[in-house]
Amino acid sequence: MIINPSHNCTWSYNNGKLVINLTTDDGESYQLDTNYRVDDLDVRPENNEPFCVFDANLLTEYQDGISKLISDEGTVLSIGLRAVACMRFARVGCPYSKIFTPVSSRQIVPSKGMFVNIYSKNGNYGHCIVLDEKDADGLVRLMLLSEELEVMENRGFSNGMMIRVAPEYVCRYEEHMLKYA
Repeated sequence: MIINPSHNCTWSYNNGKLVINLTTDDGESYQLDTNYRVDDLDVRPENNEPFCVFDANLLTEYQDGISKLISDEGTVLSIGLRAVACMRFARVGCPYSKIFTPVSSRQIVPSKGMFVNIYSKNGNYGHCIVLDEKDADGLVRLMLLSEELEVMENRGFSNGMMIRVAPEYVCRYEEHMLKYA
């Protein structure tokens, strides 16, 4: 499904979470839960705020990258919309490079929508999508696709969280290890 102004796509809230309301080409309405609680948002869109041109451009970039690895259109759209919500509205955390390991043999140049891996110093890895290849601090913004990523005992990230790291910590995606929600 391609999102365009005739689809009446809006941001709103349901049960304390940010959601996206979509209307398909054949007039059916859907609501996609972004998994972001209102308290997790840095920027809070107005209730029923329209999906803007900037949102649509981000979605297109993310879907282009996602569709290189996933063929199911619904999954591509779902991950893409959650990535837009993360990039636009999620609270931007501090840099986390110090808890990850650079892996020079697998290092890549990240681009929006690309699937990548990051490896914690304790040996765990996470699958991510690149939200922004270089933010104002020169860091790569990623959204975790894995269900969870433990980086220290009783500390980690869960699906959909934003992770900011230096570019040298972003590694080549290894397809056989993909687990996304």
